[in-house]
Amino acid sequence: MKTLKKQLVALAVLLVSIAGFGQENKASQKIDYKSGDPAEWPAELDAVIAAPKNHKILLENDEVRVLEVSVSPGEKESLHHHKWPSVLYIQEAGDFIDYDKDGKVIFDTRKLPEPLSFPLTMQKGPEAPHSVVNLSKTTPIRLIRVEMKPQYSNKNKTIINDLYKAFSAGDIPAVLGAMDAKIVWLEAEGNPYADGNPYIGPDAVLNGVFARTGAEHEYFKLEDIKLHEMSNNQVLATLRYVAKFKETGKAYNVQVAHLWSLKDDKITAFQQYVDTKKLADAINK
Repeated sequence: MKTLKKQLVALAVLLVSIAGFGQENKASQKIDYKSGDPAEWPAELDAVIAAPKNHKILLENDEVRVLEVSVSPGEKESLHHHKWPSVLYIQEAGDFIDYDKDGKVIFDTRKLPEPLSFPLTMQKGPEAPHSVVNLSKTTPIRLIRVEMKPQYSNKNKTIINDLYKAFSAGDIPAVLGAMDAKIVWLEAEGNPYADGNPYIGPDAVLNGVFARTGAEHEYFKLEDIKLHEMSNNQVLATLRYVAKFKETGKAYNVQVAHLWSLKDDKITAFQQYVDTKKLADAINK
């Protein structure tokens, strides 16, 4: 199994290294068409979910997803998309047609000035919902697709960055809107607001954390925010709380870390880490 994975990784590296070049680097061998915005495509239409019969995962990690793709003679794929740019190694194929979600023809091999020759390697951008029909009665479509994730890995960072901007601007509805309906929010152990852990859902976070923070502080600012992309759809934020507690009149400046977890562009979990001693010193008279 380890040998197979090493071979797949090597293949992925090879394909990525020659991305952008068709067989013998012929421009006529490149299949290129507009695909739209991946952020707008339904998650349930991901190729592996919507067309599992035709897409088998050979390897997946934080950088790539390697798929073995096959379409039998005369078969039509279910509607699906590929949200990441890809490098394709097409082993064999006859004539085929690619349709968009509305049934319009995106690409028809029969319209090419010269037939495709195989094996064929090519690079493709994200592909919107589409469906391929294998027109051949004898030849299957067989290929390896290496989907490259890093180009879109910063999307999670953008979501969290926008959340901090909204918080700083006092736009709490926007902050809550970034959260999943079942978000699990955990304040650091030792933080007075940890008494409600775990807060489940945006309303619980609003009432148990945000409302109390606003009511008990003269001011509360987030400064020196730095975002770090993590694996497994997580983003780590390192920052400082610069605030003043009303009841004691004490100001504090503490080091903080926030670990955010995301799925389908929504925040599903939050874990706070903070210097709780400094918080206690500010709160206690």
